[in-house]
Amino acid sequence: MSDTTLTALLDRDRVPLLYHTARNMQPRQLAGIAERKLRHLIVPAVPVDFDARYEGSVPASLSGAPDPVARNTALLRDALPSSGQTDFRELSQGIAAGEVTFRNRTVTVESASGVDWVGAGVPEPSTLWGLQFHGFAFLMWPVLGYQSPTDCTAVEETLEQWLRDWDRSGSNRIGQPAYLRRSWTPHAVSLRILNLVRFYAWAEDVLEPPHSARLRKLVYKNAAFLSNHVEHDIGGNHLIENGAALVMAGLFFPESGQQWVKQGLDVLVETAEQFRADGGHFERSPMYHAVTVTRYLTVIDLLKRVGREIPPEVQRVATAGVRFLRDMEPPDGRLPLLNDSVFGLALPLQSCLAYARAVGIEPTDETTSAQNAPTASGYYWLGTGRSRLLVDGGAIGPPHLPAHSHNDHFAVLWWADGQRILTDTGVFEYLPTTERQYSRSVEAHNTVQYDDVEPIQTGGSYLFGRRIEPEVAYEHRDGLTCFDGHYRTESSSQPQYSHRRHIYGSDTWWLVWDTVSAEKSAPIRSRLHLDPAVTVRSTPSDGQQHLVVSSLEGGSETGIAHIYPLDTDRIIRDQRPYYPEFGRSMPRTGITLRTDGSDVSFGFLLSTDDIDTVDVTRDGDEATGVQVGTVFQPLTSIED
Repeated sequence: MSDTTLTALLDRDRVPLLYHTARNMQPRQLAGIAERKLRHLIVPAVPVDFDARYEGSVPASLSGAPDPVARNTALLRDALPSSGQTDFRELSQGIAAGEVTFRNRTVTVESASGVDWVGAGVPEPSTLWGLQFHGFAFLMWPVLGYQSPTDCTAVEETLEQWLRDWDRSGSNRIGQPAYLRRSWTPHAVSLRILNLVRFYAWAEDVLEPPHSARLRKLVYKNAAFLSNHVEHDIGGNHLIENGAALVMAGLFFPESGQQWVKQGLDVLVETAEQFRADGGHFERSPMYHAVTVTRYLTVIDLLKRVGREIPPEVQRVATAGVRFLRDMEPPDGRLPLLNDSVFGLALPLQSCLAYARAVGIEPTDETTSAQNAPTASGYYWLGTGRSRLLVDGGAIGPPHLPAHSHNDHFAVLWWADGQRILTDTGVFEYLPTTERQYSRSVEAHNTVQYDDVEPIQTGGSYLFGRRIEPEVAYEHRDGLTCFDGHYRTESSSQPQYSHRRHIYGSDTWWLVWDTVSAEKSAPIRSRLHLDPAVTVRSTPSDGQQHLVVSSLEGGSETGIAHIYPLDTDRIIRDQRPYYPEFGRSMPRTGITLRTDGSDVSFGFLLSTDDIDTVDVTRDGDEATGVQVGTVFQPLTSIED
């Protein structure tokens, strides 16, 4: 054990996180961690050429059936907006120059000696960049950007050279030291299979026989390896990627791959349990939900094209998953960046829905409103139409798999007349950096923080401390939609407190009222993070003061939304980071409402109209109703 590892294990702040993370893991997960460490220790030292064994398993005569995949890929391409296809074409041009761009980072991977697959400049698959690189995601750029390889000959020829180089490279052999953390990470293998088969189906007409045979061999070898390394121990979205890759590989080899079709479908039937009653994926990330549902849609379409029966569980997940996406669709039609979500990894929300329609999955009930909010997943809509509020009222992800969860209890996102106003933060990367810790913290979300306490302690890339279980009531009464959420922290290593958030919503205004109780007086902050496309200003001090939100587009100062702080001591405006894509950080305005004390109640009103009055009906410090009627408490000046 290295000194660094030992220091990390003995870190007083880290030990509770390791304990609470491990105690919630399933036995299969813990066994998988142990098995991978043993494989890394033993396999490279054994005098057996494991790579040659997998090479030897490839049939001498191996034919492929790419037509179903080619037709499915056409559906996928047609589901993209024209701007998306343009983006893929631009990325493709970098390939001809030996460059690959993932996560807003460009790396020159090609040199005079070939592609530097594991060089110092190329991140390993344990990073998002490396996972996409070794998963051959670059193959999809021309496939989705161009109808035919004849439209980008130089790109297609370069990719042929890269794949030839990968096949010959000694650094990519199975059994090399740390091979399960590098080229042969099962997640990367799954992506590699999916992308190789799609590339083969797209380029088949221009591939020379030696190269097409090499690609078939690569697909077979990778599928054989994945079949022996399905990630049952990790589960989650990884397992769904495994299942989809095995089905695609098996259907690509109709004569020799039927065992993979069965295995992959068994996996996808097993992972059907990952989807909640409203169709949402249990990791509670809209981005990963879109990724996983897209895989189910692809499998359904491929099975239809070859006349295979679709397991009822697979059909159910796809149908319910598409309905969830539609129910989560906000007024601007783009994914809410809740938990670990960014733009650019999954299909855009509208494209995912278009792909589902093309595959033949289109659930009934076309109306998304507060009445069909995806509450089983912990998401609650207040309002209808182009102005709506979304509340994250659920617990973190499944106890054994909270990796993509954030401290965002009762956070709100707000759209006014189709414009994003209050947004979540997104995520910069998964490495244990300052950006990672910030994006998961309560500070990065539109909710309340007591002192400097995190409701659940976080650490590393994915560690979570002792969990809390929010209690939520949600109903529609007297023309309003009402949300009432409450939780109490359970940590023994930091101050405990309770937080209750009442929200009352119509179609034009939303009152958010917070009550925080603790034994010790401390600063209590309610934070609001504005989308970078809007700006905020305060009204003149001689009038009824509040915050006016305006769009930056067109240079208009006309207010499109209004924020009225209530019963707060201080209002602070500052700049905060926003991570809409992996590897991209941009500034946006933040507003903090601060009140000090041990038992405090305060809040804010959001409105699409410039209104004069509001009345909060209270029972002690608890808000029990709301009515437009009484003058707002004037604001103090905003601190910059």
